[in-house]
Amino acid sequence: MQLPAISPEFRFHEADSLDKKLLHVLIIDDSPDDAELVVETLRNAGYIPKSQRVQDIVGMQSALAKDSWDVVIAETDVPHLTIPAALDALRHTRHKPPCIIMTRTISDEDMASLMAAGARDIVFKHQTSRLAPVIEREIAAGRTRLELEETRQQLAQLQQRYRALVDGSHDAICYSQDGMHTSANPAYVKLFGYDDVKELEEIPVLNLIGKADHARLKEQFRKAVRDSQGMRVSELTAIRKDGSHFPADLTISAINMDGENWHQIRVTDISRQKSIEDRLQFLHEHDPLTGLYNRHYFLQALGEAVSAAQAGKQTGVLLHLDLEQLREINDAHGYSAGDRLILKLAQLLREKTREGDILARFGGDEFAALLADTRDRPGIDAAAEIGRALNEATFTEDGKIFCCRCAVGTTVIDATAVGAEQALTRAYRAHASEQRQPVEPAIIEEAAAPKVRPSATVHRIERASGILKAIETALRADSFRLLYQPIVNLQGDPSENYEVLVRMPAGGTDLVTAAEFMPAAAEAQLALDIDRLVVRRSIGTLRDVRTAGRQVTLFVNLSATALTDKELPIMILETLRDTGVKGGSLVFEINEAIMAAQPREASAFISSLRKLGCRFAADEFGQLRDAPPLQMPLDYIKIDNALVHALIDEGAGSAVVKELFEAASNDNRRIIVKNVEDAASLAVLWNFGVEYVQGNYFQPPDPTLSYNFAGESIDSDQAMASWTRLDH
Repeated sequence: MQLPAISPEFRFHEADSLDKKLLHVLIIDDSPDDAELVVETLRNAGYIPKSQRVQDIVGMQSALAKDSWDVVIAETDVPHLTIPAALDALRHTRHKPPCIIMTRTISDEDMASLMAAGARDIVFKHQTSRLAPVIEREIAAGRTRLELEETRQQLAQLQQRYRALVDGSHDAICYSQDGMHTSANPAYVKLFGYDDVKELEEIPVLNLIGKADHARLKEQFRKAVRDSQGMRVSELTAIRKDGSHFPADLTISAINMDGENWHQIRVTDISRQKSIEDRLQFLHEHDPLTGLYNRHYFLQALGEAVSAAQAGKQTGVLLHLDLEQLREINDAHGYSAGDRLILKLAQLLREKTREGDILARFGGDEFAALLADTRDRPGIDAAAEIGRALNEATFTEDGKIFCCRCAVGTTVIDATAVGAEQALTRAYRAHASEQRQPVEPAIIEEAAAPKVRPSATVHRIERASGILKAIETALRADSFRLLYQPIVNLQGDPSENYEVLVRMPAGGTDLVTAAEFMPAAAEAQLALDIDRLVVRRSIGTLRDVRTAGRQVTLFVNLSATALTDKELPIMILETLRDTGVKGGSLVFEINEAIMAAQPREASAFISSLRKLGCRFAADEFGQLRDAPPLQMPLDYIKIDNALVHALIDEGAGSAVVKELFEAASNDNRRIIVKNVEDAASLAVLWNFGVEYVQGNYFQPPDPTLSYNFAGESIDSDQAMASWTRLDH
């Protein structure tokens, strides 16, 4: 509730003398002699009275308007001004000085009436010695009332600020007493799916928590009373109004309001955090393409199976599969065709195994299965059945048929088993000596997105007309292709970030990577033309996605020649202005070695584009191990691949990486690790606190900006589709 501003109370007026106090006194009396008696009494008591006598309501109101008074002393028998009228007038003043009645005689009934009306005390004129102590007491009481009123106003203001803070907070906060909701902020009401805070009143807090967590929550409520810092209760099951559940953390704090004990409860929805943790756990144990278990998990399961077999608890069969023609299919038809074959093989394995069997993709063209012995199907029979099914299977792609030829090896896991590695060796040897005939794969249609196969493509270009001619042709035809690769935030931020990758057409669907044609372009002084083309088209892409209501940030690579191009910043400014795109949507990437070699040019270039809101990243960071750190305003650094491998392998270089990470954090630079290709790498990076990652593990470069950041999917759609088919 908004309180009115505090009206200034009466104040003592300090005199120049240290021993005397100036006192402003308004006297209501028709007798000048009696008024003089009051003044003389106060002077004798050590005051310096400044007084004015009035004897009617007009005079009193005029005096109250002109000056502030410390005290009002009123006679009861003034013909033209009654005490009740005087008290009423005082109630309507800003200062509200205390009123003391001085009279020769008064009845008990009138005395009670006047005190009830607001008089502070009554002093008889034959007892004038009481006047000074009464005034002293009332002035002290007035100071106390002033301090109390100021304190009340400050408290009210604090309550208003606190209520505004709570109501405006994104955190869900409620207050409870005796286990019941008493109030809640809008975020809390929305989190639990209610329409209004009144719906929560008189609803027990426990009604919004799953029954399995009630005992734990009650104990924390009791502990919160003894712990002023608040108690945190992790991973409770919270219940919305519609009955749906979500995981939540609660922080319970005991507070005292108006002498009563209350609890403040802060609720945090950890659905996103749990989802990311579950995804990372899945990625740590599964192959991203097929959704089958990976080698790391399978070896653990195999070790446990060997131990169980040695103890006589269970037997089974280890099956090792080698897909013979995968390499030929990849070379002849592209990796997308090979991926489709692997996915179909994984699906066939699922169909031929039972609950309790463990399937894994062991390597690029290797699979493994751990088949449990059951009464109705021994593991060795199941392995034979799987082998026959695989070698008899055919796969069709757009009318083209080819066979799935696999080398199959098996070994029994029983009490004679020595260990997981030895079992794998026996299974591999079971088919290693087989004669494998090369298989001519059927023609399979390429995937919709072009597949980059740079080495063979570049050789064909050079044999045909030379790479330089191809660059000039692509510039004239404006036929360079832009692909986009997502940069994923491991902390769950759904912001859309992509790196722009430029590719040069080489006939058909073949594309050449920038790493292969940019050196020739730079030598022929064509790199700047490519830079301008990429920047212009990237800004056009940002304009298009903004029209669709999306907020996308693009990371755009620039060559060394861009740093000395004085026209490039002007072109960027004009293009941004013409398209309406904000500079903050662009992050320009420049190789660390280039900036180190041209520090003055790099600093000037960065400074000019920062004025447009653009941000900057150092690419291939960490290559210059012994060089001094870049003294430039960088927002991101992209870690050099060699350092990333050192971190993942925990070799000697990991200390260098850790030092690099710490330095980047101290400079408020965000780290991006690129070329993430497997779940094991991702798990290490997650544990190390890396914020952004990029690589084919999430999505290869694609002509569209189609990665599902908001869905928190940090694996490919194919992997997730395969995962859902697993028989959990």
